[in-house]
Formats: sequence, C-alpha cells, structure tokens
Amino acid sequence: MLLSIDKSNRLTQKKTGSKLKAMGLDERGLQDILFRTLDRLFPDDELILLMQSRRWQEEPDLMAVDKNGYLYIFELKAWESHPSNLLQVLRYAQLYGPSKYGDLDAWYKKATDPSQSLKIAHAAKFGTDLDEEAFNGKQMFVVMTNGLDYKTREAIQYWRSCGLDIRPWVYRVYEGQPNEILLEMSAFRVEDNPYEDIAEGYYILNTNISNDETDHGDMLANHKAAAYFDPWKYKIERLAKGDVVYLYQSRVGIVAMGKANGKLVKAPY
Repeated sequence: MLLSIDKSNRLTQKKTGSKLKAMGLDERGLQDILFRTLDRLFPDDELILLMQSRRWQEEPDLMAVDKNGYLYIFELKAWESHPSNLLQVLRYAQLYGPSKYGDLDAWYKKATDPSQSLKIAHAAKFGTDLDEEAFNGKQMFVVMTNGLDYKTREAIQYWRSCGLDIRPWVYRVYEGQPNEILLEMSAFRVEDNPYEDIAEGYYILNTNISNDETDHGDMLANHKAAAYFDPWKYKIERLAKGDVVYLYQSRVGIVAMGKANGKLVKAPY
C-alpha cells in the first residue's frame, strides 16, 4: 500500500495502482527489469537458488530449496488477469515435482559452483545434514501478480483452500514523474524480516567457518570481509567506503564489526 500525505492538513490518501499497459510497459518488460535486480528481492538467507530460467525453455523462472529441502517454484510471468498465471505454475509442478536429489544437485552446480554439491552447500548454510531422499519432499509455488489482478489472487486463494501451497507475490505500479514508473515490490520472504526496511549501509557477512575454518581465521586476523562462492563473491562488490559490516560466525553470532575501506581485492580462492 502506498499512501500520499497532505502536509497542510496531515491527512493521508491511498494511492491507486495501475495496470502495466497503462504505463506503456508489458509483462515481459517488467520481468526483464526484475531479473536485473532479482538478487535484492530473493532471500538467499532463507533459500538456496537452484536455477534461473533460460529463454525459450519450458522452465520455471526460479527454483530454490529451503532449510527443509522443500522445492520452491517461482512464476514471474505476470500476465495480468490471465489464466496462464496459475496453469503454468501447475504445469511446472507436474514436470518438476518428481525430481530427485540428483536433478536438484545438477541444477545447482550448473547455476553456481560445479565443485560444490547442493548437499554440502545446504548443510553449510542451514546447519542441518539432510538425507538426499529428504530433498524435494514438498513443493511450494509462487506466482507474481499485480495487486489489481484480483482474479489471479482469488484463484490462488481458492487453490490454497484446497490444500495446494501456492502463494501470491504481489507488485503494484504507480504514476511517477514524467518518464518514471513507481514500482512497489516487497522482497519475497519465507519468514518475516523486521529489518528489511532499514536503509542500506549495514551488512551481515558470514565468515564461512562451516566450509573452511581458515577463511574465518583469515577474516578476523586480517580485518577483512571476504566472500568465496557464487553468488556471494559478486554481491560483496556492493560494499562501499564507510559501510558498516558485521562478521557472523555460524552457530555463534556476531564476532566482529568494522567499516569498509572501499578497496575491493580479487584473488584466487
């Protein structure tokens, strides 16, 4: 919800969203825009990304697993008030629901680091050692849709009442300044994050002790923040001079803090 505030009388008024076509933007255009910043909307602290779709392939836009090994299937083709919003994600349920651990592991290695298995990465992130048979024991489905698209949201509500774990991921678009579109888009969360609206400039970075204790010791001894695998080794490039960084040790908590000096150093792992 977006509210406009009249400072003269201190009253608020709810802003009404618009459809994409009214803004001169189609759904494919929105999808391309979102994919450029998807890592900022996707909770890599709660989910491990397995794959991202390729053009002209019958693949979900995103697939991920959570700490229980459950498979999340995301459909970001937000055709407003179009039946394919749900039919497509149910089609993916048919195609990918029976997938075994070996399939998930192959997708993960192809999308990230071929030298690290999904099982090892999962254990390092969530601190739990799942059997291979536990992966993809359940599927969750997520459909992105315009807040005005009540038909799709009603259909999702109906299928949830029937026991299907399908969730809406709602966006809203508003008129902005000339040549500007305002997009209201909340990050998709498995759990609530009470700090998500705090301004950027504060970061929590894992010391990688679960994978290699020498990484942890190196960060503390040399007063540095480092990242070693895809996608984290690219996300660390966002750190700017003056940003406050907290080093987090798995199963312990915050073990150090400091300010980034703005110097990015790249080296072989």
